[in-house]
Amino acid sequence: MNLTLKNKTIAFMIDGFDIRYFEETSLPVMQTMARDGFFKCGSALFPSLTNANNISIACGCWPEEHGVTTNCYYDEKAGRAVFLEHADFLTAPTLFQRGAATGMRSALLTCKAKTTRILGNHVSFAVAAEAPDDVICRQYGPPPPMYSTEINYWLLDIALDLVQTKTEIDLIYVHTTDYPMHMWPPDADESQLHMKTIDDYLGKFLQAVPGHTIALTADHGMNYKKRCWDLAKACANRGVSLKFAVSPVADRLLKHHRGFGGVSFVHLNHPDDGPSAAATIRSLAGVEAVLDRKTAAHRFSLMESRIGDLVVLPDRDTVFGDLPGESEELPADYRSHGSLHDMRIPLLLHNCTGEPPRYQDINYNVDVTRFLFSNES
Repeated sequence: MNLTLKNKTIAFMIDGFDIRYFEETSLPVMQTMARDGFFKCGSALFPSLTNANNISIACGCWPEEHGVTTNCYYDEKAGRAVFLEHADFLTAPTLFQRGAATGMRSALLTCKAKTTRILGNHVSFAVAAEAPDDVICRQYGPPPPMYSTEINYWLLDIALDLVQTKTEIDLIYVHTTDYPMHMWPPDADESQLHMKTIDDYLGKFLQAVPGHTIALTADHGMNYKKRCWDLAKACANRGVSLKFAVSPVADRLLKHHRGFGGVSFVHLNHPDDGPSAAATIRSLAGVEAVLDRKTAAHRFSLMESRIGDLVVLPDRDTVFGDLPGESEELPADYRSHGSLHDMRIPLLLHNCTGEPPRYQDINYNVDVTRFLFSNES
């Protein structure tokens, strides 16, 4: 089934936009949009990491359908962790692809090059700040460093230019970086400036294209974390051997989080190892639950074949990753995500066309983009 976009739209996927950034910053434009349109504190999908959520938002479906459950997965053939960076991993079409079948033109603006590789098929215009081509650099200047707030403003400048100069584009999808959220809590001066600047840009979009629909949501929240476990080493030290334990949050941009995240996919040497491995992991400080593959897939609408034999859920303070030893106490300023405790995010729709959404119908980030389209047989 193809899709028709209800109205020309700018969709902002603000990476790491925990609801507290909205609640604890003076954001007059965003708050007016929330008051006059649809707004709700909603939920990300689990795991609360970028690929699983960003691709759900961009495909309009849950991970059990599009197949992406992770930033980093265990490759059985290679026997190692591999970053998920290519569209051939998708098992469902994107909204860009389905909309293109009805003549929709779209633009994808993102900080990360992997996003254009995964989602860039069937878009009319794509820019990745991590690796822009010479034409983009000549027109808009070279991008700021990846580890900066300014890189988000660079993308927003391009989006603002597109709505005014490429009026044939129906949907602009903007995916920012969560580097500022990893670095600073909502009350930090740096965070306040970052969020207020984004709010100022939203005002510019409203002025430039007052008839456009604006959708805004996030892929995950963000919290301070206190401890990290290397589950493979911790289990080995307790007499239990694992085939592999992967942190699905890990990606190539390690300065954000060192590859640590609030979920782990554990792969076993043999199915019979499940009870002893689960019991050992549950005994570790900060572990709240260990689910088997089938239970986790059913509970969180994940593709069963693309998670571990076990899925480990920590408390708010705990993350998992690769370490020199079995555990590490983290610095007081360390912030990350991935768990069930990092899920609270804004869901915002402004200037909706036709019947506005009912409050009960928009609960997750994926619901925001689904509402923008009408099905067409």
